Amino acid sequence: MIQAINPTEFSKNCSAAIKELNTALSGFSSTFKNSPLSELIKNKRINKSVKEKAAWYACIVNPNIDVLLLQDYFETKQSRNILLKKETEQYNATINNFEELKSLTSNSSVYENLLVVKNEEPGNFDLFSLPVVNKPKCPENVLELFSQWQLRHGNEIELEKLFSHFCEWHALNNYSFSGHRHFILWFNYQMWKLFGDAVSLLNFEHYFFHHWNRESRSNEQSIRQLVVFLLETCQSLEMELKALYRADVHYDTFEPHQKIANNYLYSIEFGNPNQTAHPEDYSLQLNKILYKKGFIGGADINLKLQLEKVKLTVKNWYNAGLINVVFSDDNWYAYLLPEESKANRLQAYCNVKFSSAEPDWEMIKIKPAIQIQSEEKQDEPQARQATGQKAFFG
Repeated sequence: MIQAINPTEFSKNCSAAIKELNTALSGFSSTFKNSPLSELIKNKRINKSVKEKAAWYACIVNPNIDVLLLQDYFETKQSRNILLKKETEQYNATINNFEELKSLTSNSSVYENLLVVKNEEPGNFDLFSLPVVNKPKCPENVLELFSQWQLRHGNEIELEKLFSHFCEWHALNNYSFSGHRHFILWFNYQMWKLFGDAVSLLNFEHYFFHHWNRESRSNEQSIRQLVVFLLETCQSLEMELKALYRADVHYDTFEPHQKIANNYLYSIEFGNPNQTAHPEDYSLQLNKILYKKGFIGGADINLKLQLEKVKLTVKNWYNAGLINVVFSDDNWYAYLLPEESKANRLQAYCNVKFSSAEPDWEMIKIKPAIQIQSEEKQDEPQARQATGQKAFFG
């Protein structure tokens, strides 16, 4: 059985590891949110993860569900097992309702509005389901625990407070997840408030099912192992996200300078540190392209835009120290430059050598590849008419 928590020892033994995890999760959350990947790609990945999380949640809170049922659930859209179906639908409905809970100010009000359950049809009842009540009153012992949390005034970061509260509530539940739906859903909600939708990619339900309460250990040891798991998961997700992004922008086709600019853009989590906007140029339109790949060239710009305004935009960026311009084989590229901050860990990127002379702005042209393709297509019908060949069934 897990030992009772000692707040002082907990902070002493776990604070450093939790701060490291907080940094990693904050960075990944920001990168995931700001990434120019389409919402379709992001949502597809989130939905896959939430489906897996819901399945393991069901097995944790309802001991009547056999884990062997999960394979069929993962391979189909819905489960044929009524218990698994109810629990997973409830989990998904609650996760989708998180935004509605943000206006609630107390843990007790969150508790009473957390669980989202569809109204049961008359006569729809089975003996094996654990009864679930919609919007139940917060139990007295849980209310007392919430009151104790409010009386504390520590210097811990929010994630450390969350893990500490998690341990205390878990102890209140006799270190059991069975039947304690609010407990697991509350943990998901608090993590979501801290790190946003990226939390949906962290399957701690699976971890709890396989690695929690399997042996005698302390709260501190349990949390440290959970932190290690989440750190490793975060690193794996970071690699997956980078691979998806690079495939989306065709990273392998970039020139060396373009790759450097692209890596710098990724490292700053797609933020716009020196973004400038001028009413007389195309900054707002072209910034979107610049901050998707880290560079912009003539082939990236819509033919409908006025060339003079494009030149003015690039010139304004250059004067603001945001980009530098390179000309090669009658082409030009404007690259993002790293911030000139000594604290920037990517300051080494500034070693890339660009010409110190001011660019010749007259060399900036708009030459999208679509121009060449349209000319070739116009010539094709004339060539076919000259052959005089008959159709196969002519």
